[in-house]
Amino acid sequence: MAKFLFIFRDSLVSPAQPSPEEMQALGAAWGAWMQKFSAAILPGGDGLKPSGRLVKAGLVTDGPYVESKETIASFSVIQAEDYDAALVIALECPGDYAIEIREMAGYA
Repeated sequence: MAKFLFIFRDSLVSPAQPSPEEMQALGAAWGAWMQKFSAAILPGGDGLKPSGRLVKAGLVTDGPYVESKETIASFSVIQAEDYDAALVIALECPGDYAIEIREMAGYA
């Protein structure tokens, strides 16, 4: 089994705020997705706050970053047989996210 990092990306252009009913339905869809793939979703994933800092070459920059069209909203670590199996899980994910799927190197 391999481990894959799902990086959930969200557009910085915010659509209209969903209604409480829409939020409840989305939460239920996420719960159903997580339950369906509970054997594959490893502990440790979480949502991320919209701000952060970038450290590069000793310089620190506050975010979010205007040159980016989207931000990383959350992440999950998935265990799957291969990319195709990880893709099946990603395709059933609720919400309107772009999901980057990266196989983890497994050095640890």
